[in-house]
Amino acid sequence: PAHRAQMARECMVSFDTFFGYYWPGLVHFLKSQASNSRFAEDVASQAMIAALDRWDDLLTYDRPDCWLFKVAIRMLRRLEARARRDGWLCEDPGAFADDLRIEALREEWVDDHTDLISAVRSLPRRQCEVIGLHYLCDYTIAETARMLDMPVGTVKAHLNAALGALRQRFGVSAARKSQRRRPP
Repeated sequence: PAHRAQMARECMVSFDTFFGYYWPGLVHFLKSQASNSRFAEDVASQAMIAALDRWDDLLTYDRPDCWLFKVAIRMLRRLEARARRDGWLCEDPGAFADDLRIEALREEWVDDHTDLISAVRSLPRRQCEVIGLHYLCDYTIAETARMLDMPVGTVKAHLNAALGALRQRFGVSAARKSQRRRPP
């Protein structure tokens, strides 16, 4: 956490520096969360525009990156709710797979993580967010709780449930997992 806070301060030298540092991680996080990959870059752009609009305020924030991810998550969920309500969000599992296959052709990171992204997207919304922030973006449990406006215990519960679902999906038993942790 200390190195992340230091990096957050160093990125505040200019908006260009902030953008350059946080853009890739924000887009990757959003691709792991979105029902449709094309939403990720749109939402990331909107969140960065919001950051630019609030740049003077962000300069006073202890953790502007937390603000950025929190805003992006809210924007994504609102966009998906609107798309769902208006009938232009296809939530067919086959469409999800097609979306990832197409996106994998466009971006190497998605190609390298297609199975993981698919599994994370299949989780309930809050579990998906917790896994994405904690494991894909490397935020601590406390930082994740702060971004999602929930108690640390709730984040831990979502994390535990999500990890259980992912273990089951990938065929990793809890016993096998604990065996890997034992020293030789």
